[in-house]
Amino acid sequence: MSLFENIRIAFEALWNNRLRSFLALLGIVIGVFAVTALVSLGQMATAGITSDLESVASRMIIIQPNYHLGIDMKRLNDLDVQTLSRLPVTVIPEVVSNAEYEKKPGDRRSVTLYGTPGDMPHIDAATKLANGRYFTDAEAQSGLAVAVINPPAVKEIFGTADPIGKRLRLFYPNSGRVEVMVVGVTEPLNFGFGGEPPQVSVPSSLLWRTHPDVRRNEYHVVFLHVRGNLDLQSVQHQAEQLLSARHAKDSLQFFSAESLKSTLGSITIILQALLGAIAGLSLLVGGIGIMNIMLVSVTERTREIGLRKALGATSAQIRWQFISEAVVLTFVGGLLGVLLAAGVLWLIVKTVPFFKVFVLSPSTITLALGVSVLVGLFFGVWPAARAAKLDPIESLRYE
Repeated sequence: MSLFENIRIAFEALWNNRLRSFLALLGIVIGVFAVTALVSLGQMATAGITSDLESVASRMIIIQPNYHLGIDMKRLNDLDVQTLSRLPVTVIPEVVSNAEYEKKPGDRRSVTLYGTPGDMPHIDAATKLANGRYFTDAEAQSGLAVAVINPPAVKEIFGTADPIGKRLRLFYPNSGRVEVMVVGVTEPLNFGFGGEPPQVSVPSSLLWRTHPDVRRNEYHVVFLHVRGNLDLQSVQHQAEQLLSARHAKDSLQFFSAESLKSTLGSITIILQALLGAIAGLSLLVGGIGIMNIMLVSVTERTREIGLRKALGATSAQIRWQFISEAVVLTFVGGLLGVLLAAGVLWLIVKTVPFFKVFVLSPSTITLALGVSVLVGLFFGVWPAARAAKLDPIESLRYE
């Protein structure tokens, strides 16, 4: 009996028991859907985060103190900034702290506070203004009480009102406060799952002068925007060499877009494998359901098996007939699971802004369908072997 004849008979047998076949099919559909959807969601999340990272920091190197060493680590300072300026980069040193604002009397809420140079849109392509202006370099050097805020901060602090020209009072964590005038609003950034947090940017010199926890002429992080098409790893190596004379070994941490993407890729591969393995448990349950249905089918078709053997069918042909039924059932279930996953993923891309790209790779489809077929083979062997061992005489007598 040919392969195609086995498949035809398998479809006929499954169609004759449509309800039972459908119920057995559901377990495979759900299992394949879970595996395909979760693995593809991991790939889509990676693509989304990578896209956001490239839009913000595609040609950037980030330098910061190694905070694992404790709170007394040596920070970057003005002399470090001058040293790094020898490289073919644009150096952007920043101070990072926290502050609070009063939503209403007695209700204080946190906001991230950045100390930056002036004219940031001219030196950082990722900084774009939606309204107003950025404080100038002269205002930054003078430490004027001016601020630029992002859209979440506008929504949190000013609601629907235009914030340009309004005063904003900020309270420092330990003591003290500062009142700044809002001069600009930045455009929103793509910031992954959590969204962009409320941020207020002021001149670094203003924080040095007013913030009790910020030391003068020190920075929490320095960004290097590499010019042209220079190799980021080469520039990073030069920066490490220049700063090694002024800082202890391992006291600074260096990151680039490439290193962040590499780390992100490793993490997401592990997460995808874990999610796929967890989802694969549902395939195991579906496979057990297939085996149970096939065992019932063998019992119900005992007389049919006896008749086939009496007409000359071999044990191998009987065995492959039942294995074919199991494989056809799981393959159809796998195909429906992939189609269901594709539809759900497409809906997610259309409704969730973070997922910008629809990803359903051929390798994921092949894996899902291949696993579903293997499940059919694995869980169909025992029922098929049981059918093949039936004695034709006893089978014909079976009621």
